[in-house]
Amino acid sequence: MTKQACSKMFALPFVLVLFACTEPAPRCAIPETRELGTINKLIAETEATLERGYVMQESDRSGVNFCLGGRRSHVGLSFCSDPAGQKKPVAIDQAAEERKLASLNARRQALITRINAKTAACGRQG
Repeated sequence: MTKQACSKMFALPFVLVLFACTEPAPRCAIPETRELGTINKLIAETEATLERGYVMQESDRSGVNFCLGGRRSHVGLSFCSDPAGQKKPVAIDQAAEERKLASLNARRQALITRINAKTAACGRQG
């Protein structure tokens, strides 16, 4: 047996042992655990928005404007670009944000229930 084949043969049981020691939830409910992470992030963002009372929204203004005076002088005409991507605070609809948060929390609970069921089924299978 070659040295390379021998090292692969010894590495395989090590990998299998590592896989067996991992938590069953990520192995048995991979899409659900990914979605749960996304839902948790959205919940945190929505809670922060509710606490703050506004969101930062990008300005939809873009292009080139005429401005009186330049940066170096206050006389004459020059081009001034309107900074694209500038953010400004916008008030939120408190009730809509609270409904969104309730919906996200319900979705989170349903995902947790599904992850627990899949994990239990996975544990029974081996």
